Amino acid sequence: MSPAKIRSDVIKLSELSTKKPDYYFIQGYLMGLGVLPQLLVPSEWHPDLFGEFNIQNETELKYLESLMALYNQSMDKVIQNELKMPTKCSLSKQDYRDSLKPNMPLPSYCKGVLQALKNIDKRMLDAGQKQSLNNLSSVLKAFSSEKAAAKEFGEFAQYNAQEYKRNYVYFMADAIFELRFSNDLTLSDDDEAEFNSTFLDEEPNELDELDELLELVLADTELKALKPIQMLLDIMESGLITKQFIKDNTGHFWGLHETRPYMMLRAHRAKIHALHGYTQKAQSELEELLKLNPNDNQANRFLLMNCLIINKQWEKLEALLTDFDFQELHATASRALSAFVMHGDSKPANEYKKMLQQQNKHFTKILTGQEKLKEQQPPYFSPGSKEEVGVYLDSLGKQAWISVPASLFWLRKK
Repeated sequence: MSPAKIRSDVIKLSELSTKKPDYYFIQGYLMGLGVLPQLLVPSEWHPDLFGEFNIQNETELKYLESLMALYNQSMDKVIQNELKMPTKCSLSKQDYRDSLKPNMPLPSYCKGVLQALKNIDKRMLDAGQKQSLNNLSSVLKAFSSEKAAAKEFGEFAQYNAQEYKRNYVYFMADAIFELRFSNDLTLSDDDEAEFNSTFLDEEPNELDELDELLELVLADTELKALKPIQMLLDIMESGLITKQFIKDNTGHFWGLHETRPYMMLRAHRAKIHALHGYTQKAQSELEELLKLNPNDNQANRFLLMNCLIINKQWEKLEALLTDFDFQELHATASRALSAFVMHGDSKPANEYKKMLQQQNKHFTKILTGQEKLKEQQPPYFSPGSKEEVGVYLDSLGKQAWISVPASLFWLRKK
C-alpha cells in the first residue's frame, strides 16, 4: 500500500469520526503509542484518537486497514530508532512562530504525541522513567502553540526553538528506551542458544577465542550488540566476577588483569546506549564503572561528563569535575557549559570560553561548523589538534552543546 494511499484513506477515515483529528495529529499519536510501556489494542486507542466512527459500507471499512498500516509503520520506526518528525513538521528559520500557528503540522503532530502519552500511568514509573517522560513532554509542549513556545524559549527564542527541534529525536529515543526496553535486556533461551552456537564453540574459555570475540563485539556499536555483551557479562559474573568479588575489589578493578575484558564490555555497553540516545542508561553504567575504578584508566569520565550535561545533572557534573580536576578539553568544555547554564553570557562563562580557545583553536570552529574533521580519525591525538576535538565529539560533545539552548550561539559569539 503506497504512502499516498494510506494518507488519503486515513484522512477520509478521520472525516467519518466525531473528533476528526488531522493527519499530522494522527501521525503524532501513533508514534506516541510507541513510547508507552504497555501495549494498547486498537479498540482501546481508537476512541481516544477518533471518538466514534460512522462507517457505513465496505469501502469505508477498508480505511481502517490503511490506519493499521500506518500504525504498523509507526511501530517499526520505534523499533528501528527512526524517530524524526514528518518532513512537513519543519520549523521556520526566519520566525519559529510561523510554524506554530493553529492547524500547522508541527504543533498538531506534537499535540498528537502528547495525547497518546496521557495513556501512561505515571504512578507505575520509576524515577528515571518519569524524568525521561517529563523531558520529552517539555519539548512537545513547547511546540504545541505560540504561547507555550514563548514561555519556554525566552531570550534567543529563535535559536532556542531550533535547538529544541534538533533535540526532539534524543528525548524521544530516551523516553522509548526507559519506558519500554530498560528492563528488558535479558536473553531468551533461543537467543542464548543462538549466541552459544555463533560465538562459543568448543572451548569458550580459551583466551585467544575470548580475545577474538571481544574484538568482534567491541567493534559493533549497534543496539543488536547489547545481546552478546550481556551474554558475555553473564558468563563472567557466573564465574570469577561474582558479587563478592566485585565487593572485595571495588576501587582497583582495572589493576586486575582478568577484570579488564569485563570493564571494556561494560564501557562499550555504555557507549552504545549513549550513541543511540539512551544517555540516562549510559550515565548509570559509567558511574558504576568509576566506582570500580576511581582512577578511570579507561577515560570513562569523558562520556560521563557529556551524559550528565544532556541529562541536566549539574550537581553531579560539578562533583565529577572536582574529582578529576585536570586541564583537559572535556573538562574545560563541561565547565564552560555549566557556567553558561548557571550564569548565562557572563564573565565566569566567558573566562571558560577563553580557556577553550586557548586549549584548542579548532574547538569553536569545529563545534559551530566552520571547520570540518576528516571522516576517518586516527587512534591518537595531540593536545590542541583537530583530532582532540574529534575525540570530544565522539563522546557526545556536540550533543551536549545542543542540549543547552543558545550555547552554540554563545560559543560562536565574539
